[in-house]
Amino acid sequence: MSYKLNQTPIAGESFTRCPQVIIDNQLGKTPRVTFHQETIIGTDGGQVMHMPASPLPLAFDPAAVIPIIDPETGADTGQTTTQGEIYALVYSAYLATANPPIDPTAGEV
Repeated sequence: MSYKLNQTPIAGESFTRCPQVIIDNQLGKTPRVTFHQETIIGTDGGQVMHMPASPLPLAFDPAAVIPIIDPETGADTGQTTTQGEIYALVYSAYLATANPPIDPTAGEV
């Protein structure tokens, strides 16, 4: 099949990004993270298409070392962290959200 209906050559760029991260932290089970991916296709005409891509599952390994990448440049910063440290940060963010600090200057409600 060689005929392509409405075939139009395009110029632009495509790249892969992660629009959603799901943390599955079931009681009594090993935590898992799923990184959902999408391919972005942008044309020089300003159109942007989002194409879902295969999700990437990751089983929790607290000792696994992760290089820290600058999200603006994609360059390796030379620093590392572990999945365990990230778990502690996400847990702390949850606690801070679930139990926001009380503002002593606010009036009683």
